Amino acid sequence: MKRVSRREFVTVAGIGAAAAPFVLRAPKLHAAAPTAQEIVDRIKQRVGVAWKPETVDGFKAGDPSTPVTGIVTTAMATMSVLQEAVKQRANLVITFEPTYYSKADSPTPPAGRRGGGPGTPPPEAPADPVFTAKREFIAKNNLVVWRFNDHWRARTPNPLVQGLSASLGLASSTAADAGQRFDVHATTLDALVIDVKKKLGSRGGMRIVGDPHLRVQRVGLLPGSTPIQDTLKLLPTVDCVIAGEVREWESVEYARDLVTAGQPKSLIAIGRIVSEDPGMRVCADWLGTIVPEVKSHWVTVGDPYWRPL
Repeated sequence: MKRVSRREFVTVAGIGAAAAPFVLRAPKLHAAAPTAQEIVDRIKQRVGVAWKPETVDGFKAGDPSTPVTGIVTTAMATMSVLQEAVKQRANLVITFEPTYYSKADSPTPPAGRRGGGPGTPPPEAPADPVFTAKREFIAKNNLVVWRFNDHWRARTPNPLVQGLSASLGLASSTAADAGQRFDVHATTLDALVIDVKKKLGSRGGMRIVGDPHLRVQRVGLLPGSTPIQDTLKLLPTVDCVIAGEVREWESVEYARDLVTAGQPKSLIAIGRIVSEDPGMRVCADWLGTIVPEVKSHWVTVGDPYWRPL
């Protein structure tokens, strides 16, 4: 065995002592992942609008105390979106629209409207396999679903308009009226429809009112579901309104009567979900600034319709 001289020993010991703090230092402990409730509390503090005592926003499924591994934002928590969230290892799904097909967002089918008589509760609806499968998938994968509608669209500027305009390439256009109106390069209604369809990936949900050859230079955006009052305010100031969902017997017929009267106006209905979808991409970007320790992804729902050839 080789003998180590005193000088060599001191040298080696010195190196070891110098290295010791680096070798023996305990690794930094990662902060505990925030829970779904903690993230929601942070959203309420930062959203920039007063939180309403009565709102559709809130937890719709899962345990709010669940530590969050990732966030998915979406226009609607469809089964395909939930499956994608699991694939991405994200367990908090923030949805703009209901998860269970109605405003009540109940995880069971709605009961019938009529009871057996005065004071008798309505009959209980039988179990439905789609409701059941969705509920069980959420539970099995420990997902938490939170709806964010009333307060997200109440922000200024409107994030739904921001998202839709960006998707259509209108974000840098000259805008007025809180960003609802945008100047575009002069084009025809037909060419505009083709451009909108391509940029939004619409498969068949688009419906158009107006002359295909109409010259369009200014468009107005009405994403989501909007009443006729919004159309009455916006349509006189633009050549074309690109809307999400409007009632056929309201805004659609009003626009059609304008066209019949010879007015150079038009309406493109792109569908509610398609119009709201890009606004939830804005939400994912915003969440990245207030919950930087958890990754946020936007998952598109896509156009639910298709058109026969």
